[in-house]
Amino acid sequence: MANHLFKALIPLLILAGAAAALSAPRKPFSHKYHLKQVTSCENCHKEAAASTRAEDNLLPDNMACVTCHDEVEIGEPNKSGVDRFNHSIHVEMGNIAALIAAAVKSKSYLGDNPPAPEALAKIQDPCTACHRGIPESDNVPHGKKTAAHFPHMADCLVCHGEIKPPDSCQKCHVETTKNFRPADHTAEFADKHGDKDFPRQGCAVCHGRKFTCKGCH
Repeated sequence: MANHLFKALIPLLILAGAAAALSAPRKPFSHKYHLKQVTSCENCHKEAAASTRAEDNLLPDNMACVTCHDEVEIGEPNKSGVDRFNHSIHVEMGNIAALIAAAVKSKSYLGDNPPAPEALAKIQDPCTACHRGIPESDNVPHGKKTAAHFPHMADCLVCHGEIKPPDSCQKCHVETTKNFRPADHTAEFADKHGDKDFPRQGCAVCHGRKFTCKGCH
């Protein structure tokens, strides 16, 4: 009797185990670990080097993962806010870390938090000159969209230095310029941005290298 009861319960136990596996939280994705298993970023992001459109899906396909993983679920790529971008042209330039470092040293880098030239000098993979921090990335939550390792606009402006908004913006940001107002540009920001100690280096990213207060006021 007990044997027959156990056999009847087997399908239920299998279903319960499968449900538990599906509902179990997935581990965060580790670029750091996976870069130890492959020789370069292109091993997984196979389409990146030949991509000519910003809307191309450059995430790995399932076949890049199934050699090690029985179950693979890859979501949609992040929306970058860029409408025109050609990876293939930029890949031909090679490692541009030295160019960014030179801009930082000459104080022509427009970002408020420029990368350290010493860290840039250690970059070997051309991809990580723009997608910085990827080799150390160890905790990308499953299913979460993050732009933490996207290039900064100040990186782009090292080479693309002509800033005449909005015309120059629309060379890359065709549809998204209307949503470019930063989240911190609130009514309170309007009162504080004229303060003596207000940081203004990053303003040039949007307003141009030669912007002045009188340009808006």
